[in-house]
Amino acid sequence: MIYSFPPSSYDIVTPRLVIRNAIPSDAEAMARILSSPENMPYQKCDDRIPTDEMLRRLTKWNKMASEGSNAFLVIALRETGEPIGLGGYNCFEPQPHSADTPVSEPSLDDSIDLQPRSAILPVSGTSPYLTDIGVMLDHSLWRKGYATEALCASINFAFTELKCQLIRMETDIKNEPWRALMRSMGFENLEESAVVSFEGKTTGWIYMLDIETWETTKTNLKAREKWPL
Repeated sequence: MIYSFPPSSYDIVTPRLVIRNAIPSDAEAMARILSSPENMPYQKCDDRIPTDEMLRRLTKWNKMASEGSNAFLVIALRETGEPIGLGGYNCFEPQPHSADTPVSEPSLDDSIDLQPRSAILPVSGTSPYLTDIGVMLDHSLWRKGYATEALCASINFAFTELKCQLIRMETDIKNEPWRALMRSMGFENLEESAVVSFEGKTTGWIYMLDIETWETTKTNLKAREKWPL
């Protein structure tokens, strides 16, 4: 499939997963996933999301994705279609023209922060310069390699299909499991402690990734037989 920005839809297929736009039948499962404190230990979550409210959110996510402001996507098992988490792109930004051009803070969290970032949107039909990526999975499926698979696919898609030039990721300062994931992918040298963009703009861990570094990362993961795609 040939993509232009913003894509009419998202359908990122991996060996075990599909990362896609939400559909109405996802509402019940996504409400359960997003209402579970075990899935989001480093941020506040809703005690309970009614299915009709979740359906409204899914509709809003798809609208924002079609407008090119961001893309909140459902992560589903490829074999069964069952939703198991949430991922995607928290914002899309054009290339800054000067040092005075506002750029939002980076964002990535093991439990993705689903707040739209304030940013100047790319012109329709032109590739965004920067995006930030997040992945959140149901805790029952942690430590099975799904996070690595979803993250690699999302990064690869951003660079190769959306033609982004820079990816940013961030997490809570206490999120050691995410830091371990970053180290396992070879991103430890990208890690910086700085103010993050979510929930009060506290200090967290930020990772900035360009395509050259990503190509090196892919080569290294393949050499170690850790490449999931």
